[in-house]
Amino acid sequence: MAVTVATGALTACAPQGDLTVQRELTVAERIQLQQAEERLTRACMAREGFPYWIQAPLSVEERQGFGFVLDDVGWATRNGYGSRIQQRVLDTKKSNANLRYRGSLTKARLARYTAALSGGPGAPVLSVALPAGGTISSLLGGCQAKAQEELYGDRETWFRVDKIATNLSPLYLPDLVEDERFSTALRAWSRCMGREGHTYANPSEIRSALPRLTKGLTSAKAYAVEVRLAVAEATCARTSALADTGRALQREYRDRASKPYTADLALHSRLEHAALARAGQLTGTGA
Repeated sequence: MAVTVATGALTACAPQGDLTVQRELTVAERIQLQQAEERLTRACMAREGFPYWIQAPLSVEERQGFGFVLDDVGWATRNGYGSRIQQRVLDTKKSNANLRYRGSLTKARLARYTAALSGGPGAPVLSVALPAGGTISSLLGGCQAKAQEELYGDRETWFRVDKIATNLSPLYLPDLVEDERFSTALRAWSRCMGREGHTYANPSEIRSALPRLTKGLTSAKAYAVEVRLAVAEATCARTSALADTGRALQREYRDRASKPYTADLALHSRLEHAALARAGQLTGTGA
């Protein structure tokens, strides 16, 4: 039976001290952290007597373009809405060596493998209350957890502050989209799209319409439709200032919503930057 380790009230658990939030990590730095975590997991699994294959991560280029609105015309020209990137991700998952290995194991061996990787029956469970309500849980065991501890320090502390830092948007997005400044920019974007022959009230409508618009087309023609719409969306996001307005409002609303979690976010920032230094040593990219 699993044992739950509750973190209690979010801000009550935050340590006192420096409340400075350092700069946001770049996409390349986050990839570096993920790869370091994978290397630590592989080394731990080897000690447990199991192989573990590190999968090639998505590149910086491949990770761009996913959000409320596209505003990078060059990226849209090269990738459309990223359908081919998403297909490559799916294909990679299907050929994942770790999944093939799991499938080759006996029931007893699979249970040992799973326990070694992510914790087995009886492992403590971390449970954190999220800022907007609800909880999220994770096993406090296995090589994946040990890898995070080697990078970020105390697993419970990292799990808590990371889930706070990455789950703030539900606190402010509903108010942001009701802001008249956002509505004005969105209407300007929609008018721009209309002048290009595309009648959409918001970018989400395009994503919803794509399957219908490309149904029955060859792969090449379907992709051409995708790219044409993506380029129009990105161009209008620039000329209507929708992208810039959205980013400015996100900073404003996020800063306001995050005030009760200042100490947690400062700690998260310190732990991330310290982990980046460790990751540089592991991956050979550090100073």
